[in-house]
Amino acid sequence: MPIGLAIASIIALFISFWALNIARDPRVWRLWWMDLLGVLDVDADREKRRSHETQMSLICYVLFVLLLATSLSGAFWTLDLVREYKRDKTPYEREIESSIREIEKVKNQPQRIGR
Repeated sequence: MPIGLAIASIIALFISFWALNIARDPRVWRLWWMDLLGVLDVDADREKRRSHETQMSLICYVLFVLLLATSLSGAFWTLDLVREYKRDKTPYEREIESSIREIEKVKNQPQRIGR
């Protein structure tokens, strides 16, 4: 089962909505980011701060769209793989799987040393 792909899709979905939250109010998140880095922003004038916030908002909107598309794609492929696992196999596919299992059994058997 494609559990890893489903988990990655869910994580991408949550991160995309977090990026949307940042894009909606970049001032708070800019201050939080600067506090996290320990940077005191006293030299920047109002226009420069607005420019930073606009850039941050734009980048976060782009991240939101990209991560949302990634999570939707991952969800689609997860559902496709689950549907593929659950469908009945054709006789040809069953024969191929049987042959692969037999080959693996032969490969995993200990080799005899013949003299």
